[in-house]
Amino acid sequence: MNKSTHSETAEFRVTVIPRKSWGKKLSSIRKSGARMERELREKGHKFHVEILGPREVQGGDSVPVSGVEIKLDWKVETRIKLVEAANSMITSAYLIGSLDSALPAVLRSVIEGRGLYEHSIGEFFLLYGKFEQKYKLSKGMETRAKMLGLLKADKRYLKPYKERGKTREDPLPYAVRNILSHVGKNPNTLDPRGDDLRKSIELLKSWVA
Repeated sequence: MNKSTHSETAEFRVTVIPRKSWGKKLSSIRKSGARMERELREKGHKFHVEILGPREVQGGDSVPVSGVEIKLDWKVETRIKLVEAANSMITSAYLIGSLDSALPAVLRSVIEGRGLYEHSIGEFFLLYGKFEQKYKLSKGMETRAKMLGLLKADKRYLKPYKERGKTREDPLPYAVRNILSHVGKNPNTLDPRGDDLRKSIELLKSWVA
């Protein structure tokens, strides 16, 4: 029996810029950004706001969006350009059915310069698994019941979750897990600012400590 193997290769081209030329390039960006910062301040702005989301949507669809709060400094012009690039990415992801509900929030964090640690989906699922392991939980409703018991009706960590035409109050980590695991047909979404995921991670950490 003949065995065949297949492989693919990819090319990536990058331009290496000498330090002196790089300094000039960055200096130009700084000057242009500082000019935009000054113009915005003269108009009375204390910060700049943009929206992340797909530019085109199908009628009847509910899509995730996220507001971006951009500080007024020399980076403002470049961050606005990042918003344009991010919206192109989100639109393309939506068109092929690959728009994750957390993507706008993650990109928002990058553009604002806060890093990805606040929106670590991988960390969330790792902690979720540790929680189920710690309490020997194997079914979704068992996990939900255990979380409700630990929360003791603390409304800060409950999230309305709609399923089959009915809305119930779910523990935040449980709702977040279901939203992330059923992207596309799920009418429920994470909050635009990413607080749902961040608070869930903090809560799970306290439970598995």
